[in-house]
Amino acid sequence: MCYQLVELYSACRCLYYQHAIDRCAAYGRPGHNIEQRTIYVGYACSAHTGHSAHHAHDFTYSDSGYGSGHSSRKSYR
Repeated sequence: MCYQLVELYSACRCLYYQHAIDRCAAYGRPGHNIEQRTIYVGYACSAHTGHSAHHAHDFTYSDSGYGSGHSSRKSYR
């Protein structure tokens, strides 16, 4: 039996990546089927997330201060 692995985004089911067919000895013979196996990856493609992927780096997160010395709390020694 031949297999083909297909990776889809889990939320929108858009194609992420389609792998080459893993061929068996019966590949190409009449009546032989290729079984597709699906793996769900990520969440949603850039078309279905509401913003494009190249804007993901625009978000900034505040520093918790843990171990960085940038905490707003005063340190009491």
